[in-house]
Amino acid sequence: MSAPESSEVRVAQSALRRFSCELLIGAGASASHADIVVDHLLEADSMGLRSHGFMRVPQYLAEIASAEIDPAAAAAIASTAPGRAEVDGGRGFGQVVGSAMADEAIRLAAQTGVSFVAGRHMGHAGRIGAYAERIARSGAVGIVVCSGPRSGHWVAPYGGRQGRISTNPIAFAAPSSGRPPISADFSTSVSPEGVIRSLMHRGLAAPQGALRDNAGMETEDPAALYANPRGAIQPLGGAVGYRGTALAILVEVLAALLAKDETDDPARIGSNLAMIAIAAAAAFAERARRMADYVRDCPPIDATRPVMIPGEREHANQRRLGEGAIAVDRPTWVAMCAAAAGRIEIPTPLPG
Repeated sequence: MSAPESSEVRVAQSALRRFSCELLIGAGASASHADIVVDHLLEADSMGLRSHGFMRVPQYLAEIASAEIDPAAAAAIASTAPGRAEVDGGRGFGQVVGSAMADEAIRLAAQTGVSFVAGRHMGHAGRIGAYAERIARSGAVGIVVCSGPRSGHWVAPYGGRQGRISTNPIAFAAPSSGRPPISADFSTSVSPEGVIRSLMHRGLAAPQGALRDNAGMETEDPAALYANPRGAIQPLGGAVGYRGTALAILVEVLAALLAKDETDDPARIGSNLAMIAIAAAAAFAERARRMADYVRDCPPIDATRPVMIPGEREHANQRRLGEGAIAVDRPTWVAMCAAAAGRIEIPTPLPG
């Protein structure tokens, strides 16, 4: 399946950022909340992670309209024990709540050495690696996991054919002297749901082994995931997918069960996040840099593809893009323009 030439448009970063902020503010967000959300989306797109970029703007607008997201809500933080806190997001933007959680995890870790912050009742949390990196930039090691409600159970357990769990990503980040944090962010499924959606929008095939249709047959058609009844994403690991299922269960324990939620509760809405921050001595970042250098210096199998440390590819994408235009898939662009239609105060930027 090949993408048609008209499958995407390119829009200047500044124009796309301003347009997206205006759409969210028009839907009831404060300027500060819109800035947090849109900067998060811009960073993801600039890293080449389109599944967590501006593709999400129409989703957030629809969820505001259906009251799944309260664009004015802020995180309510309650300390429960030394080094521990619980956060109720009040259905606020996931990026707003997640940023507040990361800051609380940093604050508590500075006091107790290790902190654990559990959050619930928030919108889509975006790229959870951003929160782990926020913790790492404070000098601590960050671990972040995310689970979703029953409506987002896209992933079948190993050996199953129906979704029973969300894509349950895991992220970690560690400070590295003089360099961006060493960081990784990955779903515990073969593919994040957002990647499948992005591929469908662009007319591209899903990765082999990522999907099964509602009859349990492997398929590369992204639309099969959204059929009625819907298909399912496979757990990370393919033939050894029991490991992906085990990791997904770990995420569910940390992000849902410890937050007093039930995995199969049909009334549960929004995302859950759990964050761990581990304070590190000043010398840690230098040790991390030396470790990264040692791993990176491994002779590559292919001389044209040097060994990379987790997070390097994304930061390299950012450097290459610079101030260049962002590619937006056409269904997302059409939806954004439709949301702006009739609003004189929200002019649509010209792609190009």
